[in-house]
Amino acid sequence: MSRGVLALFIIAVGLGLYLWLVEMPTEQKRVETATAAKKLVDFQEGDVQALTIISSQGEVEITREKDGRWIINKPKAMEAETTAVEELLRTLLLANVSRVVDESGTDLQSYGLTKPSLTVSFRLASGIQTVRFGNSGPLSSTLYAMREGSPKVLLTSLASQELFTKGVQEFRRKRVFMFDRSQVTRLKVTTSRETVVLYKEGRGEKASWTIKAPIETAADQPEVRGLLIGLEDLKAQDFLDDPKDHAAIRARLGPPLATFTLREKETDRTLSLFIDPRNKRLAYAESIPQEPLYRIAPGVAQDLTKSLFALRNKQLVAAEPDRVKTLVIKTDAQEYSVTRAGSDWLVDGDPKAKADAARLNMLVIRMVRLQAERIVTEKQTDLKPYGLASPATELIAADDQGKLLGRVAFGREEQGLAYALGSAMTGVFQVRPDILKDIPKKDELLAGKTQPQKKEGG
Repeated sequence: MSRGVLALFIIAVGLGLYLWLVEMPTEQKRVETATAAKKLVDFQEGDVQALTIISSQGEVEITREKDGRWIINKPKAMEAETTAVEELLRTLLLANVSRVVDESGTDLQSYGLTKPSLTVSFRLASGIQTVRFGNSGPLSSTLYAMREGSPKVLLTSLASQELFTKGVQEFRRKRVFMFDRSQVTRLKVTTSRETVVLYKEGRGEKASWTIKAPIETAADQPEVRGLLIGLEDLKAQDFLDDPKDHAAIRARLGPPLATFTLREKETDRTLSLFIDPRNKRLAYAESIPQEPLYRIAPGVAQDLTKSLFALRNKQLVAAEPDRVKTLVIKTDAQEYSVTRAGSDWLVDGDPKAKADAARLNMLVIRMVRLQAERIVTEKQTDLKPYGLASPATELIAADDQGKLLGRVAFGREEQGLAYALGSAMTGVFQVRPDILKDIPKKDELLAGKTQPQKKEGG
């Protein structure tokens, strides 16, 4: 390598090192500084230890606990709604400064900053940072603001409706019933008509609910899970904090629509729901006397009030499809049986009369999974009004030993539902009649049988 080429190489390497070690960090720092300058606040959400909000609705002081929960200290001690606090923090952290509209801040009145509409102070490990907000800017989604310690009036990317409605009601905890549904092992539902007691058996994904009183039977698992989710998600629309108001309204409400008692880690928690007898559009929830009386949506209160019928397993036949070896089909027109032989079904036990296996497999599944839609009566006294004294259709299932697995009988149809009796539940019920259309005639089941072709024009 010649001296000239070597010199050029050394110069190129030196220039590269200069760009890498000096120019690039300087440019990166300039970009970071410029980006930071566009941000309304220069800290992260996790840096905030507490915040104070002062607006026309009063002063709210919120503190972060060591476990991450937010607690309202002013105007009085109460739990905060974590999502509402974090939403406000994210809104302010994402806010940008569009431009500086006044460097000296000599005319604060023009921007609504003489008496700010909202002041937010953040307590950080490094100290207190405060931002004041005034009027809306020239566009609806802009807002004038000032940082404490700086005279500059800033135009931000915030909208007034995002901030000015934030009072204590916005930030206080709205969840009414505090529990962890995965830890609930016992549930009692009391209404004016009955008390239903359920216990959870097993753990994890294999856990299931069983009704222990007033009868012992399997529970409707999705219905119970849905009830617990509904109770856990129940939100307050308003709060009656004053003890006198609480007591006065509670006295006029009378007995509860429903009372729920949950056992969680050997601790019982109770919640009662009420509909105002004077105004059916008002509903309330009450937990413990120390908490406020919560106003809730009346429709939610009605939906959460569950009867024994709603909570119990509503299958009319308690059997697994693969246990059914024989199915007896009775209709007004005929009676016959089909028997499972391996993967085949035989009509009346005749090895030569193989039935349509796919159709029968589906019928068995639909039979054992048939659920009652409504309860008509718990007593089976006079069945004639329902067409069940002499049922129009019956399905009877037995196992490979001939032991009865279940029976369902169908009566007349009314308003889109059929009256029915089932071996797994006592009473008369109404079911969807779709299954009746799937019950085949004997001659329709023979494998390979086809319907006669219609002649053209006939």
